Amino acid sequence: MPGKAAEVAVVGAGAAGLAIAWQLAKQGHPPYVFDARGAGEGAMTASAGMLSPAYEAEFEELSLLRAMLTSRQRYPEWAAELGDIGYRPSGTYELALMPEDVPYVQRRVAFEQAQGLTVEWLEGAALRKRLPHISPRIPAGSFAPDEGHIVPEYLRDRLVEAAQKLGAVFHSHTPIMRVECTGSTYYLHGPAGVYEAEVVILCVGVPTEGLELPFRVYPVRGQMVAIEAPAPDWLPAPVRYFNRMMGYGYAVPKPGYIILGGTAEEKGLDPSLTVGGLLDILRRAYFVFPDLYESRILRTWAGLRPATEARVPLFYKVPGQRLYYVNGLYRNGILLAPLVGEGVTRWVLEGQLPDLLHPFSVERL
Repeated sequence: MPGKAAEVAVVGAGAAGLAIAWQLAKQGHPPYVFDARGAGEGAMTASAGMLSPAYEAEFEELSLLRAMLTSRQRYPEWAAELGDIGYRPSGTYELALMPEDVPYVQRRVAFEQAQGLTVEWLEGAALRKRLPHISPRIPAGSFAPDEGHIVPEYLRDRLVEAAQKLGAVFHSHTPIMRVECTGSTYYLHGPAGVYEAEVVILCVGVPTEGLELPFRVYPVRGQMVAIEAPAPDWLPAPVRYFNRMMGYGYAVPKPGYIILGGTAEEKGLDPSLTVGGLLDILRRAYFVFPDLYESRILRTWAGLRPATEARVPLFYKVPGQRLYYVNGLYRNGILLAPLVGEGVTRWVLEGQLPDLLHPFSVERL
């Protein structure tokens, strides 16, 4: 027998699914929300919570950059409405680790400034005045003052609380393995039963339950390390760093600890930690911050980020049906959450995908 019917079902309780659920509930359409794990236990676990569009978009990704900038601008209002999500408008740094890396970082600054972003170029003493704990070997870097960061688990908890307060019902540890449509009703098949809905929004990220998608999604493993901060406010803002040989990494301050990361590995559905991945993360961080040598490691973990072939989000509505797909947010799920939550809600209720998201519709691509 089918379970209790819902007007809207959201499948996937990651950053996108939670944002959509809250916005739908705010508009008087509280959904059922299904997830194979608990809310926010998928790709959100592989995020450090950076709100850094200046350093996320590649040179050719102008549409993605505009979407990320608009979404980042929504975070002060979200923080005021949701409560404590760990929002800090701290700015973000990017460092060139060696002299040979300076031209690349300079090109990024020129690109960012050409797009109207405020980005400062810093060298030598000026850089070390801002970041006194970095290695004296680092020649230069840049600073984007309009950026910031949040705490992913705080955001997850506040979104769940806000959606539930408005009537959303969460079904954790309830994977949806198949969606069938009969007339105007959708039947969502889970291991313990079948649920009915009039509208279905699938934002499952990397599907592991056999649920089929109309496009390919590639799981990209991100490994993470949390270390004890040497002192309060030791790291004033997120710091990203790049070297042609050592690769890319980052350090992001949180209350009492620092998150280190920087891996992007296509290893299928394997979420394992590896010696090589952790070694790369720690080696880069130690090169930048020699004082971290004695810092205690508090936790290590890994998560799978959903990426499309073009490494951009995808939005798809099945023609003639009320079945929507939202996927491929890759490293930017938290950054894009406000825009995606508000935009997809408008798409579902008003029938129009907002202009900032339209470049990522499957029909357009």
